Amino acid sequence: MPGFESITDQIRPALILNTFIGKGAIPHALLFTGMEGVGKQAAAKAFAMACNCLRNSPDESPVNSKKPGSSGKPENYGPCGVCGSCRKILSNSHPDIIEIKPSGPFIRISQIRDLCELLAFKPYEARIRTVIISDAQTMNAAAGNALLKLLEEPPERTILILTATEKSDLIPTIASRCQHIRFNPVSRKRLAEMLVESKGIEPADACIFAAMANGSFNRALALSDKSRLKKRDWLVNKIESLSLKETGKCMAFAERLSREKEDFLESLETLKIWYRDIAIFKYCPERIVYSDLSDKTKAASARRTEKDLLSKFNEIRIARKNILANANLRLTAETLVLKLVQSNSPGG
Repeated sequence: MPGFESITDQIRPALILNTFIGKGAIPHALLFTGMEGVGKQAAAKAFAMACNCLRNSPDESPVNSKKPGSSGKPENYGPCGVCGSCRKILSNSHPDIIEIKPSGPFIRISQIRDLCELLAFKPYEARIRTVIISDAQTMNAAAGNALLKLLEEPPERTILILTATEKSDLIPTIASRCQHIRFNPVSRKRLAEMLVESKGIEPADACIFAAMANGSFNRALALSDKSRLKKRDWLVNKIESLSLKETGKCMAFAERLSREKEDFLESLETLKIWYRDIAIFKYCPERIVYSDLSDKTKAASARRTEKDLLSKFNEIRIARKNILANANLRLTAETLVLKLVQSNSPGG
């Protein structure tokens, strides 16, 4: 993790954070936004390390104070990873690095109140105490209002780093008091490289998993299992072979899809990619995600119309929306399957 270079495929965020340290002008509050699995948490921890790294040790706290950079300092102000402070943060044992995560589905007001009580005291040993609030969009209204008061009167020698999916998910008054840094999806190429390096996955499979992950390393890791490809093959083969004449088989397939909510949502993503590949094959066959299914994709593309594919995308969107709204899984799956297989039938 040491150094801002560990913030994978995020050149601009790393540059901004490095500049904060180099100029000695660190905001009291930062907001990191971006999809899950793009490195927001890793960046927050790396920044906490850099603020307290003994290699970067200044004569005074850099928070909201500007000091000229020492000519003897390296241009990279990221953490060294080996000093006592860095090692404590890496091992999650530093008393002044505080992490707050949702308790159940929400960050509750009791968590923010406890934080306020803790921040009333000076840091134990850190130069810059760091509070990392993960998934800040899950704060309920009461917690958000309590945090707002903290942002309006920030404690000395303390920075708050909030992570969220989108800036718009936060209360505007909270977002406006934070320096916003956007994290982009990780590139397919880099995701594939990371899977090969960290999991020893075959490069061809890594490319498929990276494409399926849509820019998230966490999702790429979750998908990087041969059983996922077997499930994908099962889904594709089933959805392409069924017809409306086989009502019993359609209902059995729907029942299998609807057993678990998360599995159902994942299946929808798989099918969405499949239909997306069919749609673009005629124009850019080299850009399909399921490159190992190119022959099957080519055959499916020859018999599908754009109107048909747009209709399928829409049905998948509706099904996902209904599932997230806690609609009946079985009924949602049955409706979806019948809509998707309709064009497989003669005259469909």
